[in-house]
Amino acid sequence: MEVATVLQNGHHASQRGQLASCTPPTRGVRRTRSKEGPVRSKSWFLAAAAAFTLMAAGCGGSTDGGSGSSGSKTTLRVASNSNSSALPLWVAVEKNLCDKQNLKINFTKIENVGTLPPALGKNFDIIFTTPVQAITATAQGIPVTEIAGSSTDTKDNANSYLFVQDKSPIRNVSDLAGKKIGVLTEVGTLHYATLRLLKQAGVDPSSVQIVQVDGPSQADQLAAGRVDAVETVRPFNAAIKAKGGRNIGTPFSSLGDEISVIWWGANRQWAESHSSAVQAYQRCLQDATTYIKEHDAEARQVLQKYTKLPEEVAKSFELPLYDPSVRPDDVKRWLDAMKELGLFNGDVDVSKLAYQAK
Repeated sequence: MEVATVLQNGHHASQRGQLASCTPPTRGVRRTRSKEGPVRSKSWFLAAAAAFTLMAAGCGGSTDGGSGSSGSKTTLRVASNSNSSALPLWVAVEKNLCDKQNLKINFTKIENVGTLPPALGKNFDIIFTTPVQAITATAQGIPVTEIAGSSTDTKDNANSYLFVQDKSPIRNVSDLAGKKIGVLTEVGTLHYATLRLLKQAGVDPSSVQIVQVDGPSQADQLAAGRVDAVETVRPFNAAIKAKGGRNIGTPFSSLGDEISVIWWGANRQWAESHSSAVQAYQRCLQDATTYIKEHDAEARQVLQKYTKLPEEVAKSFELPLYDPSVRPDDVKRWLDAMKELGLFNGDVDVSKLAYQAK
């Protein structure tokens, strides 16, 4: 199986070493408005969908609008970024754990998962997405629903960080007023959690300047002083810490001691009409989660391959708490937080944002 990767330098490269020209929707560092974060309009989603379709078509992606079959197997087109919460899928791919579920996974890596909802049904069947992105997309006519979990953020296993340089005079979150923060995406759970953390610390979220920085570039951008702080997740925290980063906060804790922050999503109508494939995908992830627990060294080799972490870092990397179960109650907590921050003034049927296959 060929695994495709869309890199931040504007090229598409397969794991087999082929290289072709392809420009992703965002790349490197992108300056953005210093507001609390936009609620994307329908026109933005339509434009993103058109741009993404052209990009994927140029990269050899299929636009046939759905999953297919390869012999006796069902083919699923799946996309994620380098977030280590996607490790169960990568392990499933590398160890052929989906074979017994009669699934073939065509995987593509896209670092900015915020661009993925409009591609559902066109280029991908299943995407790595967040409750924030699902809520926003659904409100704009793209019905994204959770079909499987990836990991949960807990008090004892936190997967969110707010880094500054160790030499920085910034000592805590309350010192970030008026500062420049590098973010993975303006419309992700991490950024919204950071805004809530700022508010809880007495900082006006609109006072900070936001600069979008892709995960692999965050360590260098912070070390060079181009941003005062970066909000990040694993595996990017390892490189940031290695270059002198100091953590001053855990954004996801602003929503409670345990919550799901990123999961596997699909178009609601597609999920309902492909219930057997959804259940098979869930079983595949469960098998991979068990494999990770029982084969730590092998799982870390897969982590290193997909994240490009140095081998020694991958060996000691703290893995997230993997949980492939669907957690519908968590979506409501994210919706409430978005409304509290003034980032969402619409309404969605929360019950439609989590799909329990039957």
